[in-house]
Parts: sequence; structure tokens; C-alpha cells
Amino acid sequence: MGSVPVAMEWVAGGALGATLALITNPIWAWLFHRTPEGDRWERREAPLPELARDLAAAYGGYAMVLTRSHKVVYTTAKAETLPVYRGTKLIHPGLQELAESAWNEDEVQARRLSFTDLGPVADAEVRATRLADSYILLTVTDLTETMRSRQIRHDFIANIGHELRTPVTAVELIGSALAAGAEDPDTVRHFARRLAQESGRLARLTEDMMALAKAQDQDSSRFAEVNVLAVLQEAVARHRTTAEEAEIAVTVEADPALAVFGDKEALVTAVDNLVANAIAYSPPGRPIAVAGVLASGEVVLSVTDQGIGIEAADQERVFERFYRTDRARSRRTGGTGLGLAIVRNTVSGHGGRVTVRSEVARGSTFSIWLPRRVLGEGA
Repeated sequence: MGSVPVAMEWVAGGALGATLALITNPIWAWLFHRTPEGDRWERREAPLPELARDLAAAYGGYAMVLTRSHKVVYTTAKAETLPVYRGTKLIHPGLQELAESAWNEDEVQARRLSFTDLGPVADAEVRATRLADSYILLTVTDLTETMRSRQIRHDFIANIGHELRTPVTAVELIGSALAAGAEDPDTVRHFARRLAQESGRLARLTEDMMALAKAQDQDSSRFAEVNVLAVLQEAVARHRTTAEEAEIAVTVEADPALAVFGDKEALVTAVDNLVANAIAYSPPGRPIAVAGVLASGEVVLSVTDQGIGIEAADQERVFERFYRTDRARSRRTGGTGLGLAIVRNTVSGHGGRVTVRSEVARGSTFSIWLPRRVLGEGA
């Protein structure tokens, strides 16, 4: 008989255990789940609040919602392009650190970061905000273009200062030399010529800066039908004397009916710069061909020389402001280093592009590609 109470105790204990299991297992399953590997239990994350999703979606740019353990539970479409997480895990150290700070400090964390591994984003402002007790909203504001523009402005101002300093200093020194040698006619004539050269250099630099400003701020509402042959002939005419002095023959060829839609004066200035460079970088007696043709539905204005050519490494950079492949020659010819930048900006403002094909010691061809327009067509 003594064994009956023991057996009853076992039954009662088993029933109690089963009852507790029925109660606690759902609670455990709700709070925890096995890892994908199945080797351990980890706490389930709280359901993603609609507010977190709405905030990320409303941001519209690079935005994601993270858990405390840096698990990515929501991203905007744009943020999916960032290589900052693997699977569902945030792996970028800088962003992990920012998210951790937001969680621990319980306040918005904002930093300016530069990246070398964030896809298209090189510079950004990153913000991390703790949401309730379970999530962190991470936003990335792309500042790449802003920083690039700022750097371009900085470089431009620095270069302008350098380019102006040389002729201004020269004018000051020449003025002093003239005053000191006022009694010597030969000295006066010599320094008067130098003064004319340096003042001319200042004038060209001023004109090119104004032309560049105009090229960067073109108003397409003022565009009109422009005859290509007329553009080429006017640009070449500006350099007829210089070409003759260098014994360089410049030929012009284009279909008289070929036309584009744009600013005639700006296009003439663009071709003018290409012709000027071709003459400056060609030995005496080497011909230059200027042409306008129709190719693949586009109008191509080209200037081909048989000059010194351009190294392959320099061919992309020649369109940068103040970039010169040969500074000594540029000083001798009076170049400002802005000519090809003017060409590129002018062509870009006309919906086109400019290319260069060159071989050292064999010459170069600069080509302006523009949308076609037939004379007499309506707008």
C-alpha cells in the first residue's frame, strides 16, 4: 500500500510538469527562438513598430532600421544598394559604432563620415536615432556631390589666385623698371613690350573666366538654330593671322545645310579654343583640319592637328580647369588653362559631349558631339 501514494505523487508531479510546460513553452517560444544553426536560443526581437517603418520610408534616401544587436530589419530601396550589411547583419564598423552610441546615450547621434567602401557614397552625414526600447533608425545623407563641388570651388579660387599673382607681380616689377629707366629709350621700349604682354595675359584670363562663367550658366530658352559651317568659319577666321605666321594651313569643311540648336557665340568660342590649341601645339607647316559631319545621328564638330599629341594619362585631365600638359609652352603661347574647360561646359550645356583622340608626336583630334538639327525644321 505504501507504493500507491508514491505512484500518485509521480502522476501528480508529471501532470503538474505537463501543465507548466503547456503554459511556459508558448511563452518561451514567443520570447526566444533557435538560431539558424540551431545550436542556441536567442531572444526574439519585438515586433517592428509602424512608426519605425514609416520614419524610414518617409526619409526617402538611405535609411534602415536596426535592432539592438545590429540586425537590419527594414531598409529603403536606396539603402539596399549600400554594401554595409551582409544578410541581415550590419557589418560596417563606423555605422555599428554610431548605432551603439545612439543606443547607449539614448539621443540622436550625428557624424560626418568619409567612406572608401560605401558604394556611390564617398562623403555623408550619418544619423542614428533610438526608437522606443528596441530599434535604431539609421539615415545616411549623401554629401558626395556637395563636397566635390566645394572642392572644385576651393581649387578654382586657389588657381585663380595663383594665375593672377604672376602677371600682377610682373606688371608691378615692370612699372618699377620703367620708372628707373625712364631716361633710356631702349629700356623703356623693352619694358613697354613686356608690360603689353602681361596686360594682355591678364585680359585673356579675365575673358576666359567670363566665358567659363557663361558656359556654366547657359540659358537654353535663348537657343536658336545655328548653321554649323558658319560657326566653324567664324572660329577659324579669328586665328587666320596666327596660323599664317606659323605657316599652318587651316581647312574648313561642312555640309552647308548642317545645323544644331544652341548659342552661336558660345559654340564659336568653343571651336575657337580648339583651333587655338591646335595651332599652339603644332610645329610650323603642319596642317589643321576643321570639319562638321553627321555621324550616328549626331553632329560632330572636329579639329584635327598633326602636332605634339597628348599622353594617354593626360587625355581625361586636359578638360580640367587650369590643367596643362606643358606649362612652359602654355606660358609662351599665352594660354590660361581654361580653354578646354570652357569647351566641355559649353558642350554639356548644349546636351552634347566632347572627346579627344590623340597619339604622342602624331597629333590630336578633339570632337564636339551635338544633337542634330536640319535647317528649316520647326522647334
